Formats: sequence, C-alpha cells, structure tokens
Amino acid sequence: MVNPSGPAADAREARLLRNAPFIAVELDAQRRITVWNEAAARVFAVPAAEALGAAIEQLLPAADGFWAGLAEGGPRTATHTRKDGAQVTCEWTRQIEHDAAGAVTSIACYARDISDRVARDTTLRLEGAMLRAIIENMNIIVWTMQHDGICTYHRGKGLESIGMPQHALVGQNIRELYKSLGREPLDGALAGTLQHTATEVHGACFENWMIPVRGEDGSSELIVALSLNVTEQREGERALREKLLQIEQQQQVIRELSTPIVEVWDRVLTVPIIGMIDRGRATELMDNLLQAVARTRARFAILDVTGVEEVDTGTAGHLVGLVRAIRLLGAEGVITGIHPNIARTIVTLGVETGALTVRASLREALGHCIREMSGSRE
Repeated sequence: MVNPSGPAADAREARLLRNAPFIAVELDAQRRITVWNEAAARVFAVPAAEALGAAIEQLLPAADGFWAGLAEGGPRTATHTRKDGAQVTCEWTRQIEHDAAGAVTSIACYARDISDRVARDTTLRLEGAMLRAIIENMNIIVWTMQHDGICTYHRGKGLESIGMPQHALVGQNIRELYKSLGREPLDGALAGTLQHTATEVHGACFENWMIPVRGEDGSSELIVALSLNVTEQREGERALREKLLQIEQQQQVIRELSTPIVEVWDRVLTVPIIGMIDRGRATELMDNLLQAVARTRARFAILDVTGVEEVDTGTAGHLVGLVRAIRLLGAEGVITGIHPNIARTIVTLGVETGALTVRASLREALGHCIREMSGSRE
C-alpha cells in the first residue's frame, strides 16, 4: 500500500490500518499475506506473526476459486473455517495495485464479519418457513392486534373452514368486532400476560393463545395471536361423552337384569344371583335389596345362588354381609342353590355359617318362608 505523501504519512496509514475496526489484509502478486491487522487476527484467531507470509488460500479456506475470483472481481462474500472449526462469514472488497508495466504488485482486501447477520437472516428464513408451514397446513388462524385494537395481520388455513378470505380483518378493530366475547383477554395480553381462551364464533369452536410482544422500552406494543379451530375435537368429545353415558345406562340395565329383585310371595323377595360378586356389585345389590325390603316390608329375602358356580373369600363375605344387613331391617335372609364345590370352598375358607339359613332349592326356601309366616300368624 503505497502512500506518495512520505514516510510519516505511511506510518500514520499503517497505524490506522492496524487499529481499524474492520478486517484489512494485503496480498502480494502470489496471494501471500503481507499485511494482517488486529481485526483480522481477532476474527480469524490467527496472530499476525503466524499469518504474514502464508498463502491466503491455506490460512483462510473458502469455496474453490474464491480468492482468485475476488482478485478478478468475482464473488465478494465467503464463509471461512478457522483452525478451531468455527465458521466466519465475511463480506470482502478489494483494491489492486499495479506497477508501471501493469503487473499486479499487491491486493488490498477489506472485510466485515457478517456472521451474526447471516445467522439472523438464516433464523428469519427458517422462522418464516415454519410460520408458512403452520398457517398453510394447520387449521389455525394467525392474527395480530395493536394497542388501538386494529388488526394488522390475519392469515391461516383456519379461515377457509369458516368461509373467510385471507387478511379479512386487516385494518378492522378487533375489540369492536368481538366485544361480545369480553375484553379481559385482550386487555390482559396488552398488559403483558399470556392469555388462553376458548370461544365459539363464526359457527366454530376456537382455542386462542394471545401472546404479548414487547417493544424496546419493555412495554407491550402488539398482540400476536393463534386461533386453533377445534370444532371437530369438541364434536368428537361430545359424541364420546354421549356414548359413555349410553354405555353407563346400558351397564346399569344389565346390572339390574343380572340381579332382579322379585316379590314371589306376599312379603317374600327373591334375588337370583349369577356370576361373581365383586365389591361394586355387592354394594349395589345390598342398596337395592335393602330398599326393596323396606319398601315392601318383606319378612324374607331369598338369595338364590344357583347361577354361582365358584366362590372366593370376597364373594362368601359379601353373601354373609347381605344376610346380616337384611336382618338389621327385621327380615330374614335365606340362601339357596349352593353347589357342592361352593360348600367345600366356604368350609375351607372358614366362613362363619352358623347364623345362615340355607335351603337346597328355591322351592324349599319358599316353603320355609310360608311356613314361618303361617306359624307367626297363629
């Protein structure tokens, strides 16, 4: 870099170049480094003592032919990989010095580190692509609202489902359009608090997330909102609840049919029991039977277990509990239809049977009840 103004000017220029905030590199005709300022040493993590005399292509690798192309006026932006593996993107300019014969004597190269800008641009492009993917493929509406209530953005595939065009509400006042829904969520978002609401508008159900965006002074200057159309999910949930209610009602009918309480004689009830008796079924059976005993003022309740082929400790305990509960209402419980294997199991389990009235068949149990009532009348 020749300065015709003399040695003092050359020294001053060299000092300014060395301390410049931008990268300054000088190359000779063979593209060996002759000047390497402090900014270059800092950005590329290579001290001047190591850089001077090195070929620029080896010290700062770039895309094939970049340095030769730069000297000839080619591409000006390149990404360089440092020795530590970090990548630096720079925007270069160059100035070529020639001798009297027109031969190249030096190439002055100046650059700015634009890595942060490139990273921001890459992030912005990625976020833009993500936003486009969301608004074009999900049943969602993205909208923004300023402090004065004016909508500045209104897009999304969700608009199609309610018959609205893209940007339909841009320029309109959101507060006024939807004032019937209440202003609390909008006010809360503008005050700086994330809001989540569920609304029904335009014949559809939406879940809304209103996100406050803060300005440089920290105050909320904008709301960015996402409105997800959940109409199908809500209809599915309603259908599921109705189905579950129907199933519950059917199960109730089945339970009632599986243990019907029949008044087979004046003040004599019979309950045919089929299958196992778990805690839930025993509780329901006891409630229904005790209510029937109280309602009919029954003297006897016959528990017919002909349809029970196996019994465990829980089932045996429930049967005994039923008999005891009936007795507390002033009636007598009679068990009938016990299979031989059930009898063996009850004995093996050690269930107390001394207080139980047992008959072999429903006919014998009914006869027992009639005789007892006839004797009591006498």
